[in-house]
Amino acid sequence: MKPVHLLALLPVALFINGCNDTESEVCRYYVQNDLDNGNFESAINRLADKNCQDTYPENEYLVDLSSAYLGKSGLPLPVIMRAMIEDKNATEDLTFESFVSEITQSATSSVLTDLDTSRTSLNDYLNNNSCKSIENPTSAQETVCLITGFIDVLKTTMAIDALTGGNVAAWADNENGDDPTMLRSSCALQYSYEHKNDVNFSLPYNQCESGVTVDNSEVVTFTGSNGSEKTYNYLTISYDGESDYFLESPTLGSTIFTKNYCQIDYAVCNDTEVNGCYTCPLSQEAEDLNIQDYLLDSLNSGFDSIEAVIQNSEQDEDGEIQESIDDFKLEIKSDGCPTDGTDCFEMDDIIDYLNKK
Repeated sequence: MKPVHLLALLPVALFINGCNDTESEVCRYYVQNDLDNGNFESAINRLADKNCQDTYPENEYLVDLSSAYLGKSGLPLPVIMRAMIEDKNATEDLTFESFVSEITQSATSSVLTDLDTSRTSLNDYLNNNSCKSIENPTSAQETVCLITGFIDVLKTTMAIDALTGGNVAAWADNENGDDPTMLRSSCALQYSYEHKNDVNFSLPYNQCESGVTVDNSEVVTFTGSNGSEKTYNYLTISYDGESDYFLESPTLGSTIFTKNYCQIDYAVCNDTEVNGCYTCPLSQEAEDLNIQDYLLDSLNSGFDSIEAVIQNSEQDEDGEIQESIDDFKLEIKSDGCPTDGTDCFEMDDIIDYLNKK
């Protein structure tokens, strides 16, 4: 896949003029230098300083902060663009599966929280206005909306990575749609999505793919070191004689991202067969990351944001980004998207795609 020079996509207004060495520009110059050289932690630390923030006009420091966290995630814009735009000399066609596989190979261990922080910074810059709602956007707003779209699509790739248990390659290589980890994970997603609209489900629940069953749902409350509590439904889902375990958030109506295993006081454990050892929330205090939001909502909003910019500007003159998005949409939903302005994808579309139906 061919590299793209991202400076061609971004307006000059969002870049720091390195030749201006007045005192008020010093911090901005060093932040830009950090970003250019991949020193993302340094840029983040500089931008935490209110004095540095004040050297930027119109809260533009938030754009640099977003870029720093995007870089820290392992997925700066050049990486995204190389993965999204097809190399005409490549021996294999670009697909959404191959895009997901390439992106996940570059992601760091902190990618989930980094992407979330990067996206939040841009939300703050846009005053929480959706890109669709901005009439006559400035060139800076167009660029920010383009980046938010890319970040949202990245969030979807990370959700797919989580659903495969970190083994996207095995899922991508499985042409039969019977990858055991994905079948159990997508069943957890389907169960929680339907469960939020009907809390009176009886167990076992066997409305997923053939042979996949939600065997048990146990209420579990984790208590952090500061006394804060988080309550979930702890799901046991079986297929092919083996079980996986998931945390369903009753308030979010979705399964959440988890990491490793712990007891209800967050003490680390490593055997879910032992009573009192559960799959563990990512954080004791931070808000949970919602897999439905990362998977479905982010994919719809991501493609919408990118298309809104490239269709009304000159930021995709060759039409390569649009071509990739069109192909990705048809791969995920073969009968095409609605033409009435509603979201392209529904949860059933995503689950069918994950299970290659």
